Amino acid sequence: MMEKLMAFLLLPAQVSAFEQRYLARMNRVALVFFALHVPVFALIAAINETNPMLAVGLTMLVMAGPLLAMFSFENARAVSLVYGFTAMLMGGLLVHFGQGPVQIEMHFYFFALLAMLSVFANPMVIVVGALTVALHHALGWALVPSSVFNYQAPLWVVAVHAGFVVLESVATCFIARVFFDNVIGLEKIVEARTAQLDARNQDMRLVLDHVQQGLLTVDRDLRMSNESSRVIESWLGVPEAGQSFPTYLEARAPRVAHAFTMGWEQVLADMLPLELALEQLPRSFQIEARHFRMEYTPILHGAQLVQLLIVISDMTAEVEREKLELEQRDVMRILARVAADKAGVLEFFVEAAEQVATVVESRGDMRLQKRVVHTLKGNAMIFGVQTIARMCERMETNIDELGQLPSDAERAELADSWSTLCAKLELLIGERKSQHIEIDDAEYDDILSAVLRGAPRDAVASQIRSWRFEPTQRRLARIAHQAASLAERTGKGAIEVEILDGDMRLDAKRWASFWSAFVHCVRNSVDHGIESPEERAGRGKGPGKLQLSTRLERGDLLIAISDDGRGVNWARVAEKARERGLPHQSHGDLVEALFADGLSTRDEASEYSGRGVGMSAVRASCHEHGGTVTVHDRVGGGTVVEFRFPTTSEYAIVRGPLAEAV
Repeated sequence: MMEKLMAFLLLPAQVSAFEQRYLARMNRVALVFFALHVPVFALIAAINETNPMLAVGLTMLVMAGPLLAMFSFENARAVSLVYGFTAMLMGGLLVHFGQGPVQIEMHFYFFALLAMLSVFANPMVIVVGALTVALHHALGWALVPSSVFNYQAPLWVVAVHAGFVVLESVATCFIARVFFDNVIGLEKIVEARTAQLDARNQDMRLVLDHVQQGLLTVDRDLRMSNESSRVIESWLGVPEAGQSFPTYLEARAPRVAHAFTMGWEQVLADMLPLELALEQLPRSFQIEARHFRMEYTPILHGAQLVQLLIVISDMTAEVEREKLELEQRDVMRILARVAADKAGVLEFFVEAAEQVATVVESRGDMRLQKRVVHTLKGNAMIFGVQTIARMCERMETNIDELGQLPSDAERAELADSWSTLCAKLELLIGERKSQHIEIDDAEYDDILSAVLRGAPRDAVASQIRSWRFEPTQRRLARIAHQAASLAERTGKGAIEVEILDGDMRLDAKRWASFWSAFVHCVRNSVDHGIESPEERAGRGKGPGKLQLSTRLERGDLLIAISDDGRGVNWARVAEKARERGLPHQSHGDLVEALFADGLSTRDEASEYSGRGVGMSAVRASCHEHGGTVTVHDRVGGGTVVEFRFPTTSEYAIVRGPLAEAV
């Protein structure tokens, strides 16, 4: 048992470069934090008349420890241990110079400091702090009781304080160790995996030195020569005599075969320099779990292209390493989002888990697959989960260009990547099914005032029940942050997002699917609607503006998004509708066409929109909630998309202080 305890408390002896850099940064921050105690303690001593000059002197004396450690110790862990000791000394000084009616409350600072020490990801820092505060209380109580308590505290009170310190220390030690193992230690995991991949690469290179890479030549008609590297046969099968290269690829990589044929037409057209034309040919392809790279060398007769040398290399190991690095970056990005918006991240994981399950389990519904993949991709990009977003992008391309549903291999890869991501984050973001209620100060004051003035019990109960619903203000603020971030990534610069909220609450669980689809409208407004800064400047416009609003109107709930961009190109919508055989005579026809599957006014899809899926998905979600959607031009330029829902009890809408649920 003791061995297990020590193994838990003591970190591995080796300090990675990442840990050293992280601790050095935390130690610098902590040093500044300690330095700020000097004026603060002087002020506290002045208020409590406990000798401000002595407070300055003793605080600076305590500061000497971390200063000497910072500039003397090379090991950042050792510096952190000194900081654990210093933190508790600072707590002791605070309690001493805070003598007065709230002296006992000053003890809370010890517990706050113990919690903060977990950022050093080292249980021993917390153990040092706990021992220090225990020694402080014991000696202070025995020698200078007034320095610790503002009353004649018996020994059992000191024991109670010690018990709470032990309790918190156990929890914070666990947090610090989990932080080390799952964040600080990730670099070691990556290093180990990278070392394995490097070893595999070396073995592969050794094999390639003996059997060579995949080599073959084709003529201008793309007929393969009779001689090719033997390794190609194990990758793509045995080619038939005189078979064309695209036909050879067709059985294993049909999309690449098609792209190669189109690119070769550009090469033969001789409209571009040969080097640039060859750049248009596909450079990679995937067969099940293996990834390949293709390189091209023209064989010329004078200036005439007569043959093309194709070199195929197995790049699986490099792709796996890149994927591992990408997964690590995903984890770090999500952790940053957790710190700012944990509720949003938890909701994303719940929604994304359902979407992943739909993609993995659904087989025949092409329209459903397309919508779900597009929605999952968009939300994954918003939350920085590039691993999932890239997989969805590949699936979307196959659906659009080849009309192919995700393959079993793609589904398995998506499920595996999602499971891996969830496993890495489970301990760090907590139990995803946990529930809690948050209220702000205004709501607290409102309910307290109502109780004190004897408000009707039903009215008070109704208000308390409303706390289980999510304020639309909070939801719109989250979407506004996503819109601003998307604008930066799409080159639209800093945009202004205005929130007009009708002081309502909605059942977060019931409305989660709608809000997930609503993000499509945000991406369309930012990517399609709002112009680039240069274009807006040319039109005399300032930064792009987006407005998000919720309100009650004639008994209905209205959720709207509007922008001041270029507006919907209705002529373009009519043209696309005509091409697809859709009604396009009236404005109502064009609005219907705008929400049709696969219709987009763009000729090419961007990373964020343009596949004609998002608006269809958001209308489908709107209809599922019993609502309707309208689109109209905004006065002064831009577009307004408005969703109207009946305010029935099914939607559990609550409005205003002490309002009853509808």
